[in-house]
Amino acid sequence: MKGIRKTLTTAVLGALTVNSLMIGGAAYGADVVSSPLQVKEFRYLDKELDRISLEKTGEPDGTRDGHLSLLIDAGEGTEIKSIVMKTADSKGTDTGHGIWTTWKEPSDIGKYLLAVEHDGKTLNTTFKPSLGQFKGVYQFDLYASDNNSMKDGEYYYLEITTTAGVIKSDVTPFADADTSYAPVLIREFSWADLTADKIGSAAFGEDGSTDGHFKLKLAFAQKTKVLSVILRPTDKDGKAVSAGIWRTNRAGIGWLLGLVQGNTIINPEFNKDVTAPVGSFRGSVTLDLYANNNGSIKNGQHYVIEVETQFGTVISQPVEFGNKDSIHKDSTVFPFKTISLKLNAKEAAVDDKQMKLDVAPFSLEGRTMVPLRFISEAFGAKVDWSKQEGKVTIAKDGSRIELVINKKQAVVNGATVQLDSPAITRNNVTLVPVRFVSENLKMKVFFDEGEIFITDAKEQ
Repeated sequence: MKGIRKTLTTAVLGALTVNSLMIGGAAYGADVVSSPLQVKEFRYLDKELDRISLEKTGEPDGTRDGHLSLLIDAGEGTEIKSIVMKTADSKGTDTGHGIWTTWKEPSDIGKYLLAVEHDGKTLNTTFKPSLGQFKGVYQFDLYASDNNSMKDGEYYYLEITTTAGVIKSDVTPFADADTSYAPVLIREFSWADLTADKIGSAAFGEDGSTDGHFKLKLAFAQKTKVLSVILRPTDKDGKAVSAGIWRTNRAGIGWLLGLVQGNTIINPEFNKDVTAPVGSFRGSVTLDLYANNNGSIKNGQHYVIEVETQFGTVISQPVEFGNKDSIHKDSTVFPFKTISLKLNAKEAAVDDKQMKLDVAPFSLEGRTMVPLRFISEAFGAKVDWSKQEGKVTIAKDGSRIELVINKKQAVVNGATVQLDSPAITRNNVTLVPVRFVSENLKMKVFFDEGEIFITDAKEQ
């Protein structure tokens, strides 16, 4: 961890650069073979979520996964048989610190799953001999469970096997995000006492030993699903130490971290389903945390609290137990908006304000199409329509996008770019691929079980 993660207000956006989408551009830093596929961009984004194990998606294993972005142009069409990610030094020479792949033979040893997502849909829940046929521009999210080689100083590259040959990408360095897109602030985190006996190692109930009692105040900018809360012992600088760990789910090792809101126990015991969230919250939330003492909760020991949501993880500053002056506080204001949409539903929300759409978002040939004017104007962009030319123009904060209905080319700040799907109309409403308009207006998109979240957090 480079430092304490801040929340969405200072998020570093992963917007795609216009140059990487230029028509006719060569593969970005890639070894080119006689294949229609080109690697336009490959880079490490963050290590914030625990979504997969070493061999399967949907199985958190207690370690956060590497999250990477891959942009390709598959041209007129090709089959991607497999994607393999390997470790290297800064010059691209293999270091042998890990191999993650979408496919391996049963006899292969030491290879871990590389999960591939497109618009929130997982293409391979486990090892799969082919990812399928692809045509045109695609943006993928890659997830790789940490095998202790996701850290500063490591580099990674891809080998993409198609029916025409193997493409090798440029290397990308490890990047542990200092910021998070999670729309939650840790307003206050502090220790309270070591006097009560309320919880055991796996469930609430007295067990004859006193518990570490902590206080936590959270602020949520919108209704947010909390996946887990983790109490971790650290040194004074926030670096983890081997003195135990307490968590709300049973993914990996650790004792139960009990959450109490008022007089209500939120998690009476470990849930058998490690993927079950703690719950959904909005507004201001105050919690008492209880951690069964394994002998390491004592004066002078430092702790951080980690709150993992479907958008990312926020982490407090270290708090020293027993030191009355050691309290984490954050009075940051949320200066952003978030749109919530759902596939095939006309209900939407801007922050917590409910809205009604004329046309619902839908999936078209693997692309998520959303109403352009609604999204643009919700974020303060100006939208102009030329019926004669069939052209839409969006302007916001110095950025200008021009789209022509049913054409796969657009103009972004004067540069011609390729869309993965053209703008279309339904019931006189213009719809576009959600990633194109949001990322070219410097926004960020999240997908979660059919829901679409778009935020305009500013790049700092």
